[in-house]
Amino acid sequence: MQIEEHDYYFTRGSDVIRDGMFLEVSRDAESGTELVAEVFFSDITLNYTLTCFMEDVPLELIEELIRQAKIRLPPVNESNG
Repeated sequence: MQIEEHDYYFTRGSDVIRDGMFLEVSRDAESGTELVAEVFFSDITLNYTLTCFMEDVPLELIEELIRQAKIRLPPVNESNG
């Protein structure tokens, strides 16, 4: 996803230590890749949390991150597909 002069990348993964799944967004920077924000779904509490790792994150990016997290992070079982 591109906003202004930045290309943003989404990565989904599992976190055994925190016991859940995450969807994070990062971007390329002069010093390498910067982690911008993350939505984490806890298998323990069944809650989502949003963490921003930098200031001034574009609202459009946060909206897309949340939209994608709702699709890609919830656990799948027989009752919800």
